[in-house]
Amino acid sequence: MMLFRSLAVAAIVVASIATAAAADVTWKFAHENQETVPAAKAAHRLADEVRQKTNGRFDIQVFPAGQLGKEQQLVEQTQLGVIQMTFTPTAPLTNFVPTVQLLDLPFIFPSPAAAYAVLDGPIGNEVLQALDKRGLKGLAFWESGFKQMTSSVRPIRGPEDLHGVKVRTMQSPLLIAQYKDWGANPVPIAFSETYNALQQGVADAQENPLVSIDAMKFYEVQKYLTITNHGYIGFIVMANKQAFDKLPPDFQKALLEATRDARDWERAESKRVNDELLAKMKTKMQVGELSAEGREKFIDQSRKLHARIANPETRALLDRVYEVTAKYK
Repeated sequence: MMLFRSLAVAAIVVASIATAAAADVTWKFAHENQETVPAAKAAHRLADEVRQKTNGRFDIQVFPAGQLGKEQQLVEQTQLGVIQMTFTPTAPLTNFVPTVQLLDLPFIFPSPAAAYAVLDGPIGNEVLQALDKRGLKGLAFWESGFKQMTSSVRPIRGPEDLHGVKVRTMQSPLLIAQYKDWGANPVPIAFSETYNALQQGVADAQENPLVSIDAMKFYEVQKYLTITNHGYIGFIVMANKQAFDKLPPDFQKALLEATRDARDWERAESKRVNDELLAKMKTKMQVGELSAEGREKFIDQSRKLHARIANPETRALLDRVYEVTAKYK
């Protein structure tokens, strides 16, 4: 029996060495999401599909849950070629590509279909191509989904309920301005440090899709959840541009196809998971939904922010976003 086990282990080791040896290109694909969320699972699906399409010659190794750094660090590492791929929310990319901030405006997308029409069309392509100047190759938009608000202080029914509340945000000037406009005290904190910040009272509230609220167990340190759908978190999947350009054409094709296939799977999975998580959250927190009156108050105050960030370059792009999303209202 011991001999059989030893032979089996040896066979696995030999197979692993053979697989590694067969790969002509090996990439590192790192992100900060927990393995349980759809986007993290999509990363593995992408890697598996690329491996299959290239007969093992292109191997993508996935490093989840911030193993290699936080979002901003992962973008910088991808720029430098320390790692070859990452995905992050659009908000932390504002410092790299200012036009990206339009996608994070509150109440910019009335539905998932509206978001996909923008992100998968010419506007989304322009945003992805803008990354070229920063040494990055934008591949596709994945998602975390629509954001909801949680709080340990009180239910959030309108902007007035945020007055004086310390709200954790991503490190995005736009999101900080958004919560200031709503009367809150925004506190930029890294995603991986948010649970402790909420637990220790550094922040009283936060915004995230249900999948992130569940993965990070924010329901343990937050009492109230309001279904607001006030903002959409899209992920940009990106690669080091120089590394991408060096790939043989068939590897590039395999990577692009796998990224888009994973995107379609991930969006469907996000919807399925979101429906399940809403039921779960109702057993963990006090759950409410933003009323029509409360939503209109938020939208009225958000329009000021929309207008304020619209310089000549972004104004034209924002008008095009409005034109597309108007068909989905």
